[in-house]
Amino acid sequence: MMTDIIFNLDSIADAAKHVVSKLRPKLPFLLYGEMGAGKTTLTKHIVAALGYQEEVTSPTFTIMQPYLTSAGTLWHIDLYRMDDEHQIEELGLDELNIQDMMIIEWPERLGDKIFSKYLKGTLLVQSDDSRKLTLEAKE
Repeated sequence: MMTDIIFNLDSIADAAKHVVSKLRPKLPFLLYGEMGAGKTTLTKHIVAALGYQEEVTSPTFTIMQPYLTSAGTLWHIDLYRMDDEHQIEELGLDELNIQDMMIIEWPERLGDKIFSKYLKGTLLVQSDDSRKLTLEAKE
């Protein structure tokens, strides 16, 4: 089942809460979208909606960042700089605690190593201040 959510900066927290209602362990959130679409901004709001109150930064250079939220650990993973399957294998995504939640930006870098179950989010720019997030679960 697909769900479309239209939001802007004023309503991004509500969009994040909707995503949080779908997040759970063993179901990575694969977040697709072009550069500048707002993937990291949405992720920051998702982490905040999970009860994390400190600063959330983009893991573009660290690749993986865990956040200890009131709902459990959430891994924010940014694969933008990964351009080699061996680099991705070395991350050990399959070895992360399956009880943890994951948000993976740039999941297209995973190639054929996609998860068998996932929540897919596609973020599209509608206008300068409007985005559309399409959610689809594969369970």
